[in-house]
Amino acid sequence: MKYDVRIAKFEDLDTVSAIEKATMGNYTYVDTAWNYFFNTKGDFLCACNRDDKMVAIAHLAVLPDNSCWFEALRVHPDHQNRGAGKALYEKALDLAQNKYHCTAMSMYTGPRNVRSSGLAARYGLNNVYNYKEYTLKVTAEGHKSDYHYADWRTACKLALPLKEEYGDFISINRTMCRINRDNIAALADKRLFYEDSNGSFICIGNRFQHGNKLFLVMLGGDYEKGLEFAVNLANAHNIPEITCTFTSVNEKLEKALQKYGFTFVADIITRERIF
Repeated sequence: MKYDVRIAKFEDLDTVSAIEKATMGNYTYVDTAWNYFFNTKGDFLCACNRDDKMVAIAHLAVLPDNSCWFEALRVHPDHQNRGAGKALYEKALDLAQNKYHCTAMSMYTGPRNVRSSGLAARYGLNNVYNYKEYTLKVTAEGHKSDYHYADWRTACKLALPLKEEYGDFISINRTMCRINRDNIAALADKRLFYEDSNGSFICIGNRFQHGNKLFLVMLGGDYEKGLEFAVNLANAHNIPEITCTFTSVNEKLEKALQKYGFTFVADIITRERIF
């Protein structure tokens, strides 16, 4: 079946939300991120059938380093396996290469989601990276610390040397991006980097969905001290959960999270196409 893929309008939210709910059940986030999507670089896409009925959605986000992230691909259950997902991929790739001139396009899925992974591979997203995700339910306060905001220069100085240790990638809201100056500086400019007087640091915050959970992006130096700060930050904002997603090669971080009481949530993979 042929689908017309167009860029969504802000007033499409109700229809978009209905598709996401029909597809994902209670796990939805597009409605809470809608304003964010329309105020950041990228496009929200809608696939419509021959009757001009919206049946599938996806978002293409352009990241600070000019790579792009393909997310929130949802096809209404009544219209799956008919080509709507393919149409969204083709439009996203066209925009990534010809409108935004991106350097790469990536997405994430579960390692057992053969259909999702296969669709990405069909469109050349063949570089595969493995991640783990852990979470902590915040139930008590951490010890006080002297962390304070780090500017972009300091953040780059602290974070870039850890590129190999972190497997070249970090994650926030399950949006994986490379560790480079552009991405780190952008996170610092959003006031997500903190440092202490001894050279320890933490990057923590949200891309969207503020208030539901905090996303731990990076730790350096004294890991336990950074985790104590993370717990205090969550408590200060009445946020009940901290989540950390990281490449599987980062055994040091995984051990620190386990020791502090984080529990394993999921294995995740990303697929990437470099242009």
